[in-house]
Amino acid sequence: MKISRAKLILNLALSIFLLNACAGNKTANTNALDVDSKTEVAANDDIEALGKIIKLPFAPEETTYSEINLNDGSSATNKKKIIAVLKFSVENANQIVAQAEKYNPPAPADVDAENWFPPELIAKSQETGDEFLKGAAYTADDFLQPPYVNGRLTRINDTNYFVLELFSS
Repeated sequence: MKISRAKLILNLALSIFLLNACAGNKTANTNALDVDSKTEVAANDDIEALGKIIKLPFAPEETTYSEINLNDGSSATNKKKIIAVLKFSVENANQIVAQAEKYNPPAPADVDAENWFPPELIAKSQETGDEFLKGAAYTADDFLQPPYVNGRLTRINDTNYFVLELFSS
């Protein structure tokens, strides 16, 4: 009888230990597709490297971008998203808008201000208190290059900043 009681106590202690270990790491079970969270994202500001990934119709004055892997582990395809903040000269910004309007008229858009965006845009997003940047969205056709096949280009109101969001297939 003593052996059975010892096994019972050992099994109970082991079960408590295992359950406690599983409950401690809440971030391990988060969904890999949750790219809209405010977690730390590695951003890059290398304009030349960005120019190898996407088409740049004009050289931006400033750029900050991040590539995000959208795979959830259940698919064999490699789905990616790139978000780039591009600042152009006034002349180039106007030319980009004029070209984009040839594809489709602009539509009002909100862009979630990420924590790695330039300080000017983060401050602008906090003006309204909703942490969104207001702008006009256009088709991003002039920036597409495989593997990125669709997306949108949003010019932030009253600035020469654009937020480019591109998706792979």
